[in-house]
Amino acid sequence: MKILKIFLLLSSLFLFLHASDNKHSKYSYKNLEYLDLDIEQIKKIKEVLIESKQKYKNFYEYKQEKEDKLKDIIVNDVFDEKLYFEILNDLKTKASLLEIEKIKKIHTILNEKQRKKFSKYLEEWEIE
Repeated sequence: MKILKIFLLLSSLFLFLHASDNKHSKYSYKNLEYLDLDIEQIKKIKEVLIESKQKYKNFYEYKQEKEDKLKDIIVNDVFDEKLYFEILNDLKTKASLLEIEKIKKIHTILNEKQRKKFSKYLEEWEIE
């Protein structure tokens, strides 16, 4: 009887952890199968993603440096509001420009029907 209780408890826990209210959950991060891309579109989007990968790597290195400066501002005796704002604004602007560049390239590859589907999952493509 104890084994049955443990089994039920573990099964319930498993189902709870894998349950999701997100109606899009059957698609993993950046999985584009739902778009029914043709071979040429797949090739072009892969090129966009590979190109973006290096730019993102450079951005995250840059972001780390800027975040270190933000920490320094916090540690200082005097809080430099203007510099803090400039750094935050710079990071958000660069991230937005990278995202726009990538999404614009993907947009040109997709047809109208695919763009409608893609728009439902746009949140997955945001830079954090």
